[in-house]
Amino acid sequence: MRPDNTVDLGVVQIHKKVIGDIAVAAIKEVNGVKLATFGVISSLTEAFGYKNCPSVTVTVDKDGQVSLEIRVIISYGMNVPQVARQIQDVIQRAVEDAVDINLKEINVNVQAVERF
Repeated sequence: MRPDNTVDLGVVQIHKKVIGDIAVAAIKEVNGVKLATFGVISSLTEAFGYKNCPSVTVTVDKDGQVSLEIRVIISYGMNVPQVARQIQDVIQRAVEDAVDINLKEINVNVQAVERF
């Protein structure tokens, strides 16, 4: 045992897909926002229960810092910069709470503005 009465049990590794899944779940908290979809194939894979989310890209640089890019569609009439900042805040909070990682950057790419 170590002097502070803790036992080192090994290393915990978190796949970057997990961080993407957390971001997808967090974005559902923001009103007037949905993930950008990419055609019929994405819809079919989701219909069969597969999580295929090309709208979220998680990258880890050589220093181990994690960055996230998320592509969204925002509802018409909303303040785009304000909603984008809200998306960044919600994702940052969710990732910090779930896996205790500070994201280097969260890039929000608004693909379209639609009425929904």
